[in-house]
Amino acid sequence: MNKIKTFFFKTCLKTGRIRGLRTDSMYHKLIFPIVGLVALIWVIVRVVPKPSRAEYPCQQAAIPVAFSFLAWISASTLGVFLVRISRKYFNKKRIIIAGSLCVLGLGIFGVAQLFNSSDLSAATQSAIDLSVFSTKPNQPIGIAKGIFPGRVTWIRDTAATPWDGKTGKWWDEGNINEQALASMISKSVRSLTGTTNDTKAWTGLFQYYNRMHRKGNRGWKPGELIAVKININNTYQPNDVDNDIDQSPQATRALLKQLTGAAGVAQKDIIVYDASVGWKVRAIPDRIYKPLHEEFPEVRWMDGQGSPGREKPEWIANAISYTSPNVELGNELPKAVVEASYLINIALLKGHEMSGVTLCAKNHFGSIRYPQKDHGKYVTQMNGVKGDYNAFVDLMGSPNLGGKTLLYIVDGLYGMQTNVGAPQPERDRWKRLFNGEWSASYFMSQDPVAIESVCLDLLYAEFQGELGYSGAKAFPKGSSRNSDNYLVEAARGTNAKLGPYMPNGVKIGSLGVQEHWNNANDKQYSRNLHTGKGIELMKVEK
Repeated sequence: MNKIKTFFFKTCLKTGRIRGLRTDSMYHKLIFPIVGLVALIWVIVRVVPKPSRAEYPCQQAAIPVAFSFLAWISASTLGVFLVRISRKYFNKKRIIIAGSLCVLGLGIFGVAQLFNSSDLSAATQSAIDLSVFSTKPNQPIGIAKGIFPGRVTWIRDTAATPWDGKTGKWWDEGNINEQALASMISKSVRSLTGTTNDTKAWTGLFQYYNRMHRKGNRGWKPGELIAVKININNTYQPNDVDNDIDQSPQATRALLKQLTGAAGVAQKDIIVYDASVGWKVRAIPDRIYKPLHEEFPEVRWMDGQGSPGREKPEWIANAISYTSPNVELGNELPKAVVEASYLINIALLKGHEMSGVTLCAKNHFGSIRYPQKDHGKYVTQMNGVKGDYNAFVDLMGSPNLGGKTLLYIVDGLYGMQTNVGAPQPERDRWKRLFNGEWSASYFMSQDPVAIESVCLDLLYAEFQGELGYSGAKAFPKGSSRNSDNYLVEAARGTNAKLGPYMPNGVKIGSLGVQEHWNNANDKQYSRNLHTGKGIELMKVEK
């Protein structure tokens, strides 16, 4: 029986659930009408008498196949009908009308066959096994944040990722197109704020932040420090030149140009950091620091080691506290981060072998001093259940971290299945969503929950049961299970057992809006569909 199932259907590697119809060979494409008809009959027999059965996993797989079949048979029938009608007009010598109907009919019939042969995979992506998640599609939770509430910008440009996967490192000069990247960032910040130039965009960001923090409708002031949290999770020596996925020199340069140029921020009022001293002490590598220090000589840099030219953290005790009294994560934060007026959180688009994904929230494991404490408890989501308390929410809401964040960015130029090692062309070129190309994407938002919800949807749609898996025996497949629980908790701002989240003793309420999109083909959220006050995914033209 299992062989029959896997022959006809795509199945989740972890759960074995049916998630769509196979169309990966000509044979499977030819049997589409038969399987489609069977799926339609199955839906009619099971769902029509009892609509609640539409939520069953088997129906979640059958319904999109059935609707695909209906669309195919309807278009094919219409095409044949128009061709037959055209014959009557030919007989009456009304050549123009006859020719038009014939061409239209053949066109519709041809498109229907193309849909069968090439687009069915996209149509059935809505059948992905979503039982791993805490919430269902298009059911937003929480209160959306931002100038345009819940807006997440997404721009994709393959011109920014010319690396062939073989020549040099992914971060080498020429393997990231800096001109294309600068354009992506510029268009993103404008689209996020609804403005026509970069200066107005940054002014809008600062004004919104200060209004929300009761500091008046004003922009940045000289002397106000901006902390930029980057992700160098795989770098432990300043002379590191490996190919592991970390912050790139190009992305750092592009952001600093925006801040010191369009935003008008003084270099001396910017500090770029990753301060973790957990299992290993992190270091901002020379490949980032040296060229950018030369270009921006007054910008400050801080890493866990205090590498040459880079500040060593001065740790402030009790700078963060947690809602649960049992948390053993670090309570110390760098003095510079505590003193900063604003924070920009720039994470990387990647899965995680324990938590499913690692994005902006987990990026702050590079802000606290000892993130290895309790790492398994709050990171290994697959061991938890829906409604579990999660310390990520305290990081997202702490007044010294998420509470002072001006902008959330996720760099998805070379988005990866897992958090360790280097981008692997055979694994990390996105086959399901982008036809085997690099992800080549950039995301921005003022809503910390919304941006992570979008990135989780994308990562899971692409890697599915493999999401997070690195091959390490200690971390088996399955990290995606329950991986959205911390976002639901952040959106609600309260835990069923502990009550309101109160990092640093402050009740935070909803930190943003959590929602899953309708399906991986349309990628639509409730604000896109005009059905609710959830996420708006704005696809920015390159």
